[in-house]
Amino acid sequence: MDHGATDVAEEQVIEVATRLFAGLGYDVTTLDMISGALGVPTSRIVELTGGKRELYLRVMERLFEAKYTAVEAAADGVETGREALHRMADRYLDFYAAHPDYLALWEHRSVSDASDITDVEDRYMRPLLRLVARRIRADAPEDIGAYAIVGVILWIINGFLSTGVLAPRQGMKRADDPETLEYFRTVMHTVIDRLLAPPPAPALDGGR
Repeated sequence: MDHGATDVAEEQVIEVATRLFAGLGYDVTTLDMISGALGVPTSRIVELTGGKRELYLRVMERLFEAKYTAVEAAADGVETGREALHRMADRYLDFYAAHPDYLALWEHRSVSDASDITDVEDRYMRPLLRLVARRIRADAPEDIGAYAIVGVILWIINGFLSTGVLAPRQGMKRADDPETLEYFRTVMHTVIDRLLAPPPAPALDGGR
């Protein structure tokens, strides 16, 4: 498909591809769709990015770098793992609340989109998990462990951002409502404190 001689910058390609991959998924999106949205020949997209698979990985890498930088910076100057987890969770929540397209990319992965690209999670999810787990390891109860705690927090954040919470009487309230976002944030911090609490000491004399 040829759309004329209009040129395009690589960053523009990545931005349009991000929106299409987020909206339609990798499997449905074609290079012709991307080139059509930009008004350039498909060959120009291939020239700039290497092809659809390579472009998808560029998109996911850009997402990862922005998120990793934001979460890592949240714990700068923080002394305890507990405080670090609170701040990192806030930054992760705010990052995805501000970038719903990025969250949609991972939601497509959850239903086997781009299943032929098998190492996306290892490349772009595992390093963040390791970063946070290392930071909180000393504060994590041994019966749960740092990785499990981080996993639980990420799951509840992703779940909230994807589906929202039930409204008191009817319907759903979602993260784009500021009051709902702050309500969830309060709940999230309570969950963090409970997860980081040490297990209760065994009762003396058999509990009598």
